[in-house]
This record gives sequence, structure tokens and C-alpha cells, in this order.
Amino acid sequence: MSTVKKTPATRRRSPKSASVPPPCDTCAGTGETATTVRVGRKSREIEATQTALCLDCFGTGTT
Repeated sequence: MSTVKKTPATRRRSPKSASVPPPCDTCAGTGETATTVRVGRKSREIEATQTALCLDCFGTGTT
């Protein structure tokens, strides 16, 4: 009479909740910042603005 060896049961784990990182302080979570446009040799500022990638979070919006 041969006995069949049973494999051990796998343990079930509860799913981990995904933690949400806090938003970036510089861009307020958007990933973009507004910068003023400079023109001319003297770099005078005009009323126009352009959006740029946030350098603190590199566009992800989180820290």
C-alpha cells in the first residue's frame, strides 16, 4: 500500500490597499507649472505664459 503525499495548502493573504502618494506642492498635483515668457535681448517679460514640466515631480504630480 503506497500513500500519496499531499502538497501543502497555500496561504491566502488579504489584498494590500494601494497607498496614494501626496500631491506635489509646486504644481498642486497637475505635473505642470506656468512660467512667464521672456522676449528680446534684455529678457523682458510679456503678459503671455507657457506651461512647463514640473521639475520637482517630473510631471507625475506626486512627490
